[in-house]
Amino acid sequence: MTYGEPLAARSSRRSCVILADVLGDDDKDCVATPQETLLDLLERTKRSSVPVRRALLQVPGPPKRPGPLAAFVSGRRALALDLYLLLHAGAASKPWDVRQPAMSWARMLELPQTAGAEATISRNWTWLEQQKLLRSKRDHRVRKLYLLMEDGSGREFARPTGGERGFFKLPYAYFHQRWHRELKLPGKATLLICLAQAPTFTLPTEHASGWYGVSADTLQRGLDELRDLGLLKAWTRAKKAPRTRFGFTMVNHYALQGPFVRAPIEATAKPFSARVA
Repeated sequence: MTYGEPLAARSSRRSCVILADVLGDDDKDCVATPQETLLDLLERTKRSSVPVRRALLQVPGPPKRPGPLAAFVSGRRALALDLYLLLHAGAASKPWDVRQPAMSWARMLELPQTAGAEATISRNWTWLEQQKLLRSKRDHRVRKLYLLMEDGSGREFARPTGGERGFFKLPYAYFHQRWHRELKLPGKATLLICLAQAPTFTLPTEHASGWYGVSADTLQRGLDELRDLGLLKAWTRAKKAPRTRFGFTMVNHYALQGPFVRAPIEATAKPFSARVA
C-alpha cells in the first residue's frame, strides 16, 4: 500500500478541505506558492544545476544498452520524470535524501492541492522505487526518499565526480523558468539526451532505439519541440559519402540554446548549394 492511499480513500467518502475554507482573508498570504516551495528546495542546495549520470540515458557496456529513461518514455511518465529530477536536485548531500510531504511535491509541480494529487505523487514515487531509482521509508507519516544510482541497478548513490566524465548537468532553469510545464514528454527526454552530448552535436534519429530505447519518431518530435520553443538551433552540413549516388550526404547538426546552452555555438557552415541535373 502506498502512503497516499489512506488519504485518497478518505477523500472518496468526503470532499477535500479547501484552504480557502480554513484560512481567513488575512491569512491567505501565509500560504507558500508553488514558486516559493520550489525555491525552498533548490536554494538550499547552494548550486545552479544538478549533475546526472549518463547512465540514466544509456547504461555503459559492453554492450551498451538503453538506460532507465526508456521506461519513462514508454510508460508516459512525464510527472515521474520531473519528480525524479527534483529529487535529484534536492538530495544534494549525504545521505542523499529529501523528506517532504506529498502535497509539497504536488505544489512544486503546480498540481491541485487535493488528496487526489497527493495520491498521484505517491503512486509515482512507488513507480520510481520499482525502477530501483530510489528507496523510501516512512518517517512520521511522511515518505522520506533516498536516491539510488541512475542506472537502475539499485546500488546506493554516490556523488558523480569530474574524473568519471560520465554525467551531464541539468540547469535549475528547467524548473525556475517552468520548462517542466512547457515541454511535453518527448521534449523533456530529448532535452536530457541533448545535454549529454557535446556543445555542438549530431543525433541520428535512426539510432535512437538502440542507443536510448526511444523510437525515432519520439526523438524527432522532441527535437522539433525544442527547436520550435527556441531551445535548439539546427542546421545542415554536407558530408562526404563515397558510396552515395552523388558522393555526399546532408547531416543535421544541433546546439542547445537559451538557458541550456553550454558553449558558444560553432559558426554555421556556409550554405551548401548544388545543381543536380
